[in-house]
Amino acid sequence: MLIMMFVACKKINDTVTISTDKNSYTPMMSYGSGGIKMTPNFNSKKKYTKLEYHWITDEGEFISEFAHLGKEVKNQGETVLWSAIVNDKVVDIKSSFDIRLEVIDSASKEILANTKLTITPNKGFYEVKK
Repeated sequence: MLIMMFVACKKINDTVTISTDKNSYTPMMSYGSGGIKMTPNFNSKKKYTKLEYHWITDEGEFISEFAHLGKEVKNQGETVLWSAIVNDKVVDIKSSFDIRLEVIDSASKEILANTKLTITPNKGFYEVKK
């Protein structure tokens, strides 16, 4: 017996990537560089009125010039800064982890695109793997 099932697939034209300002970072550089700057690059053929960018990390935290922002940040597409310093202390991260990004249509709350990049600890440095 042959059963055929057709599933409707939504064609996705929206994509997002993450650009970084460096491929390697150590907390010893933090006073000069702060961490790894990550900039979203959202591409769509459709025009959206308002987008929300949701950044998530399992290790370290996002920071700004004035505050510790935590493991999740929502913004309108600005560059974020990830650091291996949490509560003013260098954390000892032992294994690779992902930084995830979702681009959300604020009106419908639909996730339009998502991506991730992997950060791998290596002898006191954190290396970006895309």
